[in-house]
Amino acid sequence: MTERTPHLAESIEFRISDLGVSIDWSSMFGNENPVEVEIGCGKGRFTITSAETFHDVNYVGIERAPHYFRLMKERVAKRGLGNVRLLMDDGGYLVEKFIADQSVSAYHIYFPDPWPKKRHRKRRLIKPVFIDQVVRTLIEGGTLDIATDYEQYFDEATEFLNGTAALKKMDMLPERVRTLGTGMTNFEVKYVAEGREIYRAGYQRR
Repeated sequence: MTERTPHLAESIEFRISDLGVSIDWSSMFGNENPVEVEIGCGKGRFTITSAETFHDVNYVGIERAPHYFRLMKERVAKRGLGNVRLLMDDGGYLVEKFIADQSVSAYHIYFPDPWPKKRHRKRRLIKPVFIDQVVRTLIEGGTLDIATDYEQYFDEATEFLNGTAALKKMDMLPERVRTLGTGMTNFEVKYVAEGREIYRAGYQRR
C-alpha cells in the first residue's frame, strides 16, 4: 500500500519529514480543490494575494530563506488563509520526490536565483531535469508561469521549454495570473521601480 501524507489540514507549515512516498493533497488541505505551487515565493505576496482572490484553489508556497519564510508564514496566519500550505525547503527536491503524477494545476516560478557566474549555472532551478518533473506532475492543461529580470537566464530557460514536446507556449499568461495584474511579487515591484525589464512566459501541458 502506498504511504499517504499525514492529515495536515489544520497546519500552515509542513515539512519533508511529514510526507510519505507521495503527497495526498486532499489530506493536506481537507478538500479536493486544485493545487497550485509557487517555488521561491519570498515574502509571499503572490501566493497570499492569489489565495485571498481564489478561495476554491489550494496554494503551496515554497521558500528556502528563513527570514522570508517567517514573514510569509506570519502573513498567512494573520489572514487566516486555510487554502495555503508552506514549506521551507528545496522546491525542486519536493517536486521530484514527493509530488504525484498529474496532481498539480499550475506552477509559478518568479525571479528565481539566476546564479549569473558560469560555474554556478548548474544550480539554476529551471533546467531540463526539473522541467521533466514539472511535466510529469502537471495535470493535462496545467500551466507553468515564469518571470525573471535576468535576460540570459530567460533565454536559456525558454529555449529548452520551447523544445519540450509536452509543453505549449501560451499566447497569454494563465488567466488567474492575468487577473492579479502587475506587481505580483515584491521582487517585481522593486525591479520595475529600478527600471529593469521583466521577462515572462507561460506554458501549458498538452
